[in-house]
Amino acid sequence: MKTDKSSYHSVNPVIYDGSRCCVSNYYFSPVSPESEDYFHVTSFRGRPEQKLRDLWLQADIAIRNKLRKVFPQGIVKPWHIYKK
Repeated sequence: MKTDKSSYHSVNPVIYDGSRCCVSNYYFSPVSPESEDYFHVTSFRGRPEQKLRDLWLQADIAIRNKLRKVFPQGIVKPWHIYKK
């Protein structure tokens, strides 16, 4: 699976009263699949039937991306380390 600036990927909705645990492992290639390196915050979107949630999440994405441009290293020190 390739993830880039415009790819969407998700799991199916949970359809019972329990909860789901999900682990995602991402493997980074040495060279960006785009023509240049880029950064964006992790984005979450609402499903097609969740229009209000999707609007709220799009606003959240925009705010966090703007904050990241002002504070390139982030506001809170990350507890994990990426090795490039």
